[in-house]
Amino acid sequence: MAIQKQVWVRDVAEKLFPPNTFMMEAINDDSLVENKTVNLNEAGAEPTVVENRSSFPATATGRTDTSPNYDLIEFTSDPSLIRDIEQIEVNYDKRQSVLRQHIEALNKKIANRLLYQWSPTQAANILRTTGADRPAQVTGATGVRKMCKVEDFVDVVALFDDMDVPEEGRVVCMPSFMYNDLVKLEWKTLLSLQTTGKARIEGGMLNSLMGFKIFKRGKKNLASYTNAGTPAPRLPDAGALTTANAGAIFWHPDFVRRAKGEVKVYADIDKPEYYGSIFSTMARANGRKRYTDETGVVALVETWVS
Repeated sequence: MAIQKQVWVRDVAEKLFPPNTFMMEAINDDSLVENKTVNLNEAGAEPTVVENRSSFPATATGRTDTSPNYDLIEFTSDPSLIRDIEQIEVNYDKRQSVLRQHIEALNKKIANRLLYQWSPTQAANILRTTGADRPAQVTGATGVRKMCKVEDFVDVVALFDDMDVPEEGRVVCMPSFMYNDLVKLEWKTLLSLQTTGKARIEGGMLNSLMGFKIFKRGKKNLASYTNAGTPAPRLPDAGALTTANAGAIFWHPDFVRRAKGEVKVYADIDKPEYYGSIFSTMARANGRKRYTDETGVVALVETWVS
């Protein structure tokens, strides 16, 4: 059965992290995966530089490096029953159809977790929307929230600039309805910004704004926050919360990390009680913000109105 397993592994490995997804916009720690832990070493604080030093001897201080290691999370798909497994080997379309379901489920689960891991928690890194009122859109949320507007992006730019984050390569992953806030009500403004290079519209789609490459996700796979004084990011599998607020996560790829381990396929061939064969997949992955002060990561969270 080695050929069958090799086929499954090849197809899953090729598709687990497809190109041009927001998950790829990060420092790639795949090569550092050891067992279930990504082992890292991060340089400590820079030395202080003094102009025209007048006090001698200068005080010598050591540099304390950190080891911001993080553990991988194990993601497993529920087993699928495949009948006539011999035909699956040579039937590419059938095999791909079955694999697509497992891969999409793994991808969504891993992506949701990465978005949560990259979501800032500190008040200084969280901004609130300032647009017009509209009904809450997060599943399970009720009441009214303020929409996202172009000026909110300007505020994020200012915060990134204060952090000395490079201008080239900035990205944002935002809920599709926050994206729609922009294109529905501020299309003329966006067209005007395109003439100055501050927005990029191609094929009727807003692809970047204020230097941020835009990724968007639907209601079931977005970042969300509580409505506490300092909003807290909610786990991907958190239950319904009437006061939940959607969040757009902004970052620079040099300031977040991600890693995935080996993809493994489990196959139990020719199970007599099932009159077929069973297979499932497992992948280990996780990520984190690069710095504890959350430099290079900002959340734009909906403002709760009622």
